[in-house]
Amino acid sequence: MHTETETRWILLGTDGRHVSLGRSEPSEAEVMAASDALAAQGLSGWLARMQGEYYSRRKVTLEPLQRIGAAQEPDWQAALAAFLAARCRATHQ
Repeated sequence: MHTETETRWILLGTDGRHVSLGRSEPSEAEVMAASDALAAQGLSGWLARMQGEYYSRRKVTLEPLQRIGAAQEPDWQAALAAFLAARCRATHQ
């Protein structure tokens, strides 16, 4: 049986905080606005594509597409680990 995997575009901060931009690819203007908002707060992160359902207990995968926000060099692996921990808390309550 083949089930279709959900795809979402998210903004992922360096501390694992995230927000969904929806199921369709965001426009360049939307990404720029999000990047500017993060940079104004001195934060950085990524535009990422998430495969899988967030609230399912099944595995999800994230693919970093574009670095956004402040000019600092963010740590993808640390952000990904924080994201997965937050998701685990949200799905196991």
